[in-house]
Amino acid sequence: MPQSPLISILTPSYNQGPFIEQTIQSVLAQNDSCVEHIVIDGGSTDETVAILTRYPHLKWISEKDRGQGDSLNKGLAMATGELVGWINSDDFYAPDVFRRVRQAFEDRSVRWLIGDVVNYYQASTAEHCVPSPTVTYERLIHDPDILRQQGAFFRADLLREVGGWDPELYMVMDLDLWLRMARIQAPIMLHEKTAFWRMHPDQKSGLARHGLQTREIDRVLGRYGVPTAIRFRHRAKKYYWWLKGMVKLGLQNAGILDTASA
Repeated sequence: MPQSPLISILTPSYNQGPFIEQTIQSVLAQNDSCVEHIVIDGGSTDETVAILTRYPHLKWISEKDRGQGDSLNKGLAMATGELVGWINSDDFYAPDVFRRVRQAFEDRSVRWLIGDVVNYYQASTAEHCVPSPTVTYERLIHDPDILRQQGAFFRADLLREVGGWDPELYMVMDLDLWLRMARIQAPIMLHEKTAFWRMHPDQKSGLARHGLQTREIDRVLGRYGVPTAIRFRHRAKKYYWWLKGMVKLGLQNAGILDTASA
């Protein structure tokens, strides 16, 4: 019987000590012997490194970097697997995911896939499974918010073919990567619960960095020659969601809305 392909899981990390152990445990819980878990830590000053040292199976480094894209490229350089998953240090995998991912990649024509992701609300522990929209190059151009990064798996040779992640992007290196890959081949969609996206006040994609995210999306779309009208429509939508989020936050701070609500 042929050996199962090795899966390399990349986890970029920076000061996520309260969460990273659950990420590590979610990989271990797959009970899969053909997995390497690579943690690329940006020089955390919290308990992260102490946690990493408790898990001898990990491949990890802890040093300053240029951001998440840079750390992911470091991880890809360390990876030896044929397949690659990317899970951030505040997110975690659903049970039995790697078996299903391998089954999907038995079709040698498949070069990447995207599964469904569960929104996990830290304050209330509520869960909401969100089916990932079908991804194509054109759909990404018209609606970059369909990205569900936690549920994505790739062939390592595809990641290297497109040049990995752009280290100059702080927020949307995933969008840029997906556009480059989607030009080559659209992913297949695995409509099963794949990973959990933790929603918490300190997450990178929170309201505080909404403006930066919007500007970076516009910059990436500009690279691909997206018409101004489409880019303006997207900026307007992002502003609406920011305004809605700020109103919700104001109601929570005033005690009108429960802070634990999803």
